[in-house]
Amino acid sequence: MKFRAYACVSAFAFLTHGAFAASDPPLSEAWNIRPSGSASNSGELLFRVIPPDGSDPVEITVSVLSGTDDLAIARNIRRALDAQLRSDQFNVTLGEGANVLVSDPRGRANFSVELVTSDVGNLRVAVNATTPVASPTVPPQSIPAMTSPPPTPPAAGSVVPPANSIPPPNPSVTPPASSMSVPQPSIPPPTSTVTPPAPSPP
Repeated sequence: MKFRAYACVSAFAFLTHGAFAASDPPLSEAWNIRPSGSASNSGELLFRVIPPDGSDPVEITVSVLSGTDDLAIARNIRRALDAQLRSDQFNVTLGEGANVLVSDPRGRANFSVELVTSDVGNLRVAVNATTPVASPTVPPQSIPAMTSPPPTPPAAGSVVPPANSIPPPNPSVTPPASSMSVPQPSIPPPTSTVTPPAPSPP
């Protein structure tokens, strides 16, 4: 009986832990906080940050006055996070426009940021994990790399001698200049084989 009760309690604890683990925000090396809109009333934004060392979450409250636009709200968020987070674990900077970037100085994906509650009307705050673009590891080449085509294998039965073993062709012989006389063969005059007729008697 005691074993059955212990098993039920253990199973409940495992399921409860699994439910909490599934609802935990993901870990990243950088988080982007982007407010949009203008506050229609005064209120507060409550952020929760889970530090990279696994310690207790840090809850940070940002006060917003009625009529404040998104640029001023982003500056308020940056000031509040920068004042309450450890500088050796977090970098908090303003980006372009209404944008706050919270990142790990060592580039490790080991912390999370989430917006827990907000009672400010007409204001939307998006919190997204982002990964900064890494610089290329290979420097760009000024000249495109040239690749030579693979050698063509010789046909079956044919032998191709190595390039170093082929003797160079004989140098061409230049004919003599035109100023030199070339001997012409002498041709003897034709001999006449016809005998003239003898004079006839009177």
